[in-house]
Amino acid sequence: MRLVLLFFLFYFSFACDTTNFNTAYKDYYKNQQLYIKSLLENNKKNEIKALKELIKCGKYLNFNTTEYEKKLKTLLPHKKHTITHKKTPKKAKYITILSYNPLKIKNATIYRVFDIKSKNLYKKVIDLYAISPKPFIKKTINSNLKLKIAQFRKNIVRIVFYSKKPIKLNINKTNNILLISIIAPKNTLSKQPVKYSNLFKKKKIIVIDPGHGGKDSGGIGIGRRMEKVAVLAIAKKLKTYLMQKGYVVYLTRKGDYFIPLKKRTHFANEKKADLFISIHCNIAPKHIISPHGIETYFLSPTRSERAIRVAKIENKEIQGLNYLDQRVILNFLNKDRIIASNKLAIDVQSNIINTLKSKFNNIKDGGVRPAPFWVLVGTQMPAILIETGYLTNPIEAKRLFNPSYQNFLAKGIAKGVESYFRKNR
Repeated sequence: MRLVLLFFLFYFSFACDTTNFNTAYKDYYKNQQLYIKSLLENNKKNEIKALKELIKCGKYLNFNTTEYEKKLKTLLPHKKHTITHKKTPKKAKYITILSYNPLKIKNATIYRVFDIKSKNLYKKVIDLYAISPKPFIKKTINSNLKLKIAQFRKNIVRIVFYSKKPIKLNINKTNNILLISIIAPKNTLSKQPVKYSNLFKKKKIIVIDPGHGGKDSGGIGIGRRMEKVAVLAIAKKLKTYLMQKGYVVYLTRKGDYFIPLKKRTHFANEKKADLFISIHCNIAPKHIISPHGIETYFLSPTRSERAIRVAKIENKEIQGLNYLDQRVILNFLNKDRIIASNKLAIDVQSNIINTLKSKFNNIKDGGVRPAPFWVLVGTQMPAILIETGYLTNPIEAKRLFNPSYQNFLAKGIAKGVESYFRKNR
């Protein structure tokens, strides 16, 4: 019982830790995940909690929190208008600079941290509530990095690191000492090339999600062929190929039973998966037989009517989310994960098409597309959704239930996964 309670507190409590920049950024990302989960589950209490912590972290990190604040205002009960007075600014103290590399300062209180990118120069700026012992200080840290410290305003000291290369800092405060150190870039030139086989010293974990199942048959095409049957067969073959290559592989479902969308992504997060691959079949509007082709999607905002139409079919289980909430979720997604998912989608799509063309005719490349698929929302790893073909097309409907075609399709996906890891070590 105690373990369950500890897990509950950990999972739903991500108080923003503003001890330093790194902890605040991590908590900001965790609360994004909690916010998305609370929207999907229609949990107003957790939604308010996540928004409050996002605003706190975001302001510390100097992020734009306007959308969060607007949303929080609509959720909180309205209070009677009262006259408030502005808080008096923090009293600035004289700082003492103890060293320059690393930069060690006594009596410093951080006001904000942000970046400035000019044409040929990167700048990392740190503003302090403080008074500088000298009006202007300029130091050369190394051949690539310089430092300026100046009294920017009456109670604000501005510290600027500037370089021709991107700057990464580690900022910590212990007792009354602020320590700012430079995170050195990795020297990839002096190291020996990493062999691809070394990737499996720490085995990669992949979760495969066969769409639909049980009471949810998915699309029903020509000859009453059901999507849930085809995608499970393809997923099982894909699992076999990936395990032969040394991956640890899990299926969200192993048989004909139903699993809610949110539990599929939660399963992938629990397994600490490196990739999440959801497999589906397409259905043309009004069962027109001409549309055909294979498409791979990654989670991202889109204005494409075709992508939105496909997503609506797969998202029919999700209810209670209005258009604004959907846009909020998509706009708050981790950008690095969107980029990684896009790269994975490109590698998987191209390898599926090339593998199938080596054996079959009339293979159409439907391309890689962004779309708001909610089975991908909440994943903490690169995630894609593959529409393996149209059950409303006579040729593809037959092929998707052909074991030989399923084998080649699974081989193509597995090759795409290999290609992705090879390029993104």
